[in-house]
Amino acid sequence: MSVLAPSNPYTVSTVITNPGAVTNLVVHAAATKPLVIVRAKITLSQATIPTAANARVRLGLKTAAGTYTAITQTTFVKGNPSDPTASFTAGFTASAEGTDGNFYEEGWGSATGWIYDWNPTPEEYILVPAGVANGFFIKHNVAPPAGAYAFTIVAHEIG
Repeated sequence: MSVLAPSNPYTVSTVITNPGAVTNLVVHAAATKPLVIVRAKITLSQATIPTAANARVRLGLKTAAGTYTAITQTTFVKGNPSDPTASFTAGFTASAEGTDGNFYEEGWGSATGWIYDWNPTPEEYILVPAGVANGFFIKHNVAPPAGAYAFTIVAHEIG
């Protein structure tokens, strides 16, 4: 599926120091506008590489919202500066998990500098249906090595 419908691209990013074994970054669709996820990544956000270790990251859909520290919509980077403020919401570091739907896991190594970058082809884009309970997440089941990491999701809001 390619994003052919009228849509506005937004980049949501946050830096987390010592991210835990929780949903690290999530975007939740607006009530009437679906999202298409076109990229998700984790990169180092510090000058030195943390202790070398392998980690597992889970990418997937939320079917019920949790409780997160909110990321203000006005801080999302717009694909076009004249686009409206996004209708969807985002948050980081879950204090109460929502319900996870379908997901898949990938492994990554913390001693690289380039950490994890999911950059799908258009056929691999993930659609998040409209509805505030529906979301897309980046989550660690086991806390990655101590360090500062930047978590990023690029989403196109349709409509």
